[in-house]
Amino acid sequence: MFYFPGLSSWPWHDPASFPWCQEMEKNVPAIRAEYENLVHKKKAASDYDTGGDGGEHKLHSGQWDWHSYVLKGRRQEVFRQHCPLTASLLDSVADHMVGTPFSFSFFSTLHGGSSIAAHTAPCNLRLRCHLPLTVPSADPSQCGMRVGGEIRPWEEGKCLVFDDCYEHEVWNKTERERVLLLFDLWHPDLAGEERNAVTDMFGYAARQGWLRGGDKEGKR
Repeated sequence: MFYFPGLSSWPWHDPASFPWCQEMEKNVPAIRAEYENLVHKKKAASDYDTGGDGGEHKLHSGQWDWHSYVLKGRRQEVFRQHCPLTASLLDSVADHMVGTPFSFSFFSTLHGGSSIAAHTAPCNLRLRCHLPLTVPSADPSQCGMRVGGEIRPWEEGKCLVFDDCYEHEVWNKTERERVLLLFDLWHPDLAGEERNAVTDMFGYAARQGWLRGGDKEGKR
């Protein structure tokens, strides 16, 4: 685990403390429309189908698909081509995390009868936001998530922000899919110069060949 000392830590964060949440929530219908155009019209294969994640997201049972805009810190231009509004909205989020191997943003589709086992993040540099687009049940015993010791449901169009350093898991016991836009955020305690230093460090490591992806990964 990559540990940055001195950062505050609690499982759930208040979305109201993030000014960009309201803008993201306001645009949920348009984001959902781009997702449906991307997925249901088969304009792009799931990253799971193409192996685009390098095998890191294999904690699930059932069927879980995702379509990435930011994959291990790198923006995916094919996503921007198909979902320009969603990409633009993510880029407008001041805390949106890119440029590190721990950075992800993607449409996450958890199909009915599927779950993702309990796990923890590989670093404490980030928070994670879920923006639900389609939620098949408001009953958290049927469709929900646990972070630390607290279970919460998703509500369509309402952000959930949490620290994924805490053990967390998700499940969908219904017969319909749950869809959300997931994106990573810089931890709010990290100042701008600290964020830049972390990004530069990982960029240098990639150019030296110490990280998978080599020089290309470090420059994007």
